[in-house]
Amino acid sequence: MPDVDPDDDAPPEERYTRRREYTGAGSTLGIAALIVLAVGVAIWWFEIRGSDDAGNVSTKGLGIVELAAALNPTGQPPAAQDGRAAPDFKLATPDGTTVRLSDYRGKWVVVNFWASWCGPCRQETPDLQRLAERHRQTLVVIGVNQQESAEVAAKFTGQFDVTYPIALDADGEVSVAYRVAGLPRTLLVDPGGVIRSTTNGRITEDQLAKL
Repeated sequence: MPDVDPDDDAPPEERYTRRREYTGAGSTLGIAALIVLAVGVAIWWFEIRGSDDAGNVSTKGLGIVELAAALNPTGQPPAAQDGRAAPDFKLATPDGTTVRLSDYRGKWVVVNFWASWCGPCRQETPDLQRLAERHRQTLVVIGVNQQESAEVAAKFTGQFDVTYPIALDADGEVSVAYRVAGLPRTLLVDPGGVIRSTTNGRITEDQLAKL
């Protein structure tokens, strides 16, 4: 004898309402799983991600900034390649101030992209510091840290007695504009703001001497 649905005797609209009210255990479990997933994502974002970003200053107003036409002698848009005007940037420093590339017009600028976990970066840092000290009247080194906290960057520079400006590329925008695919990456910018050479990997003392 076939099973009889107790709702069969109810009017059609009542049977429809009852079936909508209860859609089965699978649906209930699915909703519960979505809630658990949402809670887990929220915990990751606010606690784990938040701790990774701890110490980084706000990136509002920082990153790549517009280069005034009067500061671009090439007549071409800025680009991270030899012979083009270096893309201008403004970034925070570990001590809470800011550094802007175009503020150093009139001097040679060595822009060095680095991170504390990068072995070759650690090897070349003392050489960069000596270069900055030796030519402080005509040259400046800007160390652009790639997406690490201010505390990590400050610890690294303290370890190597770095005195040249350190810029925090907190969200990686400047690194992307400068086509940083690996670390370290070093660019030489002339007093007019034009990139004259690019070195991927550790820059040697002989290469620095040629600068």
